Amino acid sequence: MPRSEAQKRADKKYAAKTYHRYAINIRKEYVAEIDEYKIKNGITSDSGIFNAAIKYCIENDIDLKNE
Repeated sequence: MPRSEAQKRADKKYAAKTYHRYAINIRKEYVAEIDEYKIKNGITSDSGIFNAAIKYCIENDIDLKNE
């Protein structure tokens, strides 16, 4: 059964309250490597891999400066 307009509005309201969207650019030459890594590790969403990577860097105090 398709979602009602009220359900769609509720989803949109929840997403706006709960999430912040970051737009990122990935070099095309990295896409295949990233996709292979996701498959190998059972990661099903792009958000999942990037959230995990960012949290890992923060929790382990990894310096990613481009110097």
